[in-house]
Amino acid sequence: MGLPLYSEIAVVFVGALAFGLYFATLLTCIRWLLFVDEGWRLRKTIRWTILSVTFFIFGFNVAYLGWSLHWSMIKAWHAINDPPGATYTTPEWANIISCTVANCNVLLADVVLIHRCWILYSRRGSVVIVPISLWLGAFLCTILQIYLQAAHIKEPTIGPYSWASVTMTLGPGIVLIPFWICSILLNTYSSIVLIRRMYKTAKESRVFSSVEHFHFLIRIIAESGLLYVSITLAHLLVWFGTDKFAIDIISVLNAPIIGIAFNWFLIRMAKNNAEEAARATVETNVSTIKFGKPPSNAPQDVMRTPDAMNDTTSVGTLISISPDTASESRGSRHSAAHD
Repeated sequence: MGLPLYSEIAVVFVGALAFGLYFATLLTCIRWLLFVDEGWRLRKTIRWTILSVTFFIFGFNVAYLGWSLHWSMIKAWHAINDPPGATYTTPEWANIISCTVANCNVLLADVVLIHRCWILYSRRGSVVIVPISLWLGAFLCTILQIYLQAAHIKEPTIGPYSWASVTMTLGPGIVLIPFWICSILLNTYSSIVLIRRMYKTAKESRVFSSVEHFHFLIRIIAESGLLYVSITLAHLLVWFGTDKFAIDIISVLNAPIIGIAFNWFLIRMAKNNAEEAARATVETNVSTIKFGKPPSNAPQDVMRTPDAMNDTTSVGTLISISPDTASESRGSRHSAAHD
């Protein structure tokens, strides 16, 4: 049995709020992926794979929320126009599409996390055996869920299962339990190995350079991983309750929060890289400043950086020393030499 109309409207409203937050992070993420650090010129090298995944996750979020809104509007139309006492129930095939879209969103985000582990560990296959196995388990659960939901439409006696101690509007809902368990274990394992790699690298590099950058990476991985695991764990635990409204609320929050965690990681990384590049540029410019010898007959000694003299579009560094000050300085050095 579905939710009453006012509960479905509340679910869609909460989903729209979460999608608004996700969309704000999406725009910021696209800005860093497509444009240079300063200004709005397109980057010469665009990471098309990450950009494509970003848009796919956006597509899944739009599809999930739009699908929920569509059927809520249809239910509202029937509530207004149908005779009193009539009830309208969302078709079960609509639930198949909704669940499949939500699962695909999770699977895609997990693929990116596995790829990060593989790259960070120099493409060592042994590191990603566990997360790949968990991903395949989640993928098989998705296929099984689609099959059982379709079979439930043709044969309603398939489910709900009386032996299952979880809340299920459809019998195949039991497949979601191992699906979310696989996803939680995958994200926990991947986050731990990524942080372990960063910590080990920082420890080895402590003697040669600053480890602040590695500590920052550890914080980013921990933040995005904690956000992802928290909503996934909530989605798992809510199925052991008895409130379908809570299940639908967590379900509609799941997709945008996963998108926020994905975008948050990319935004923090891009901003940090931009700050590091700007800091390196400033240090390079300062280290290359050279001072020329001023003429002895000049009323005021003026020294400019060679770059400023050659480039009329830049502001030169000017250092002025008055003749009296220069004479006093030379006299002091002369006295110090005799002492």
